[in-house]
Amino acid sequence: MIELRKITGDNIDEVIALEVGESQKEFIETTNLRSIADAYVLNADGEPAIPFAIYADGVVVGFLMYTYDILDHETFENEDFYKEMGYFVWHMMIDKRYQGKRYGKLAFEKMLIDIETMPYGNSEYVALFYHTRNVKAKTLYASFDFVDTGIIQGNSMLAIKKLGENQHNIQCN
Repeated sequence: MIELRKITGDNIDEVIALEVGESQKEFIETTNLRSIADAYVLNADGEPAIPFAIYADGVVVGFLMYTYDILDHETFENEDFYKEMGYFVWHMMIDKRYQGKRYGKLAFEKMLIDIETMPYGNSEYVALFYHTRNVKAKTLYASFDFVDTGIIQGNSMLAIKKLGENQHNIQCN
């Protein structure tokens, strides 16, 4: 069973120790530790940042984090979501020892279900960036109706999902 649990003193060391495979390191912009630190700073500045440890049958297998803020980067100026409040998937990874078991897909769905409840405020959108050469990430996000915007920053593509559309019913057991 997949669970998303808050980062605590009891699991932070396990989350920090998680690693992707060597061939995936170019796809990860920041470490889990840096993302947890970013969450602390963002929360202190009043921007909700929600980091989770991903558990499979009681074992920490991954990490994810999302935020709630204004989608206002200058490259979004011509987009419908520009200056709208939205949810943003900041970081997601599954440890190299636990990949290929659908944990990422199941955890991502649990996160989207959480976002759909609008826990930090209303929004029409959830957005994320993924490395343009990360075909597995692109496929995963497309399976949840994320659409590439054509906006590329560095080596990352912005994909967006309109909330409330095409809900998935994957069983998370």
